Amino acid sequence: MTRRRERICSTIRRTIAEAILSKVADPRIDPARTSITNVEIAEDLLAAKVYISVLGDEAAQRRTMEAMRHAAGYFQELVGRQIQLRYTPSLEFHTDTQFKKTLETLEAIQRVSEELARKGQSGGAGGKGETPSPGESPAGTDDHEGR
Repeated sequence: MTRRRERICSTIRRTIAEAILSKVADPRIDPARTSITNVEIAEDLLAAKVYISVLGDEAAQRRTMEAMRHAAGYFQELVGRQIQLRYTPSLEFHTDTQFKKTLETLEAIQRVSEELARKGQSGGAGGKGETPSPGESPAGTDDHEGR
């Protein structure tokens, strides 16, 4: 992506994010749970895909996306005031599921690490029946001797 396109994407992202925080009064859009994660603009600069992440259940995501699409003309007008192009790009709003998947992965990692910490506290070190950790050889011998 060229610097010009990156700069335009950044301006679109910032303009819409600021509008969500301070200018949009639609109750379906919760500024605390809605964020603009990415903007991709076409090579001809006539269309831009705006990816939105909404924290919450599926119903909240649907309501927020519906409200964003409903206010697309307003957002496009705000973007047109911020960027100096012959034609203001038309905005298409898409749900960004990557952020939600990342949060789910981090939560799973957190649960596993907490479970391992509990097992480590309850079993203690050096107990019978424990399996050696990766890289550790059984009975304290060094696997790399003689190499």
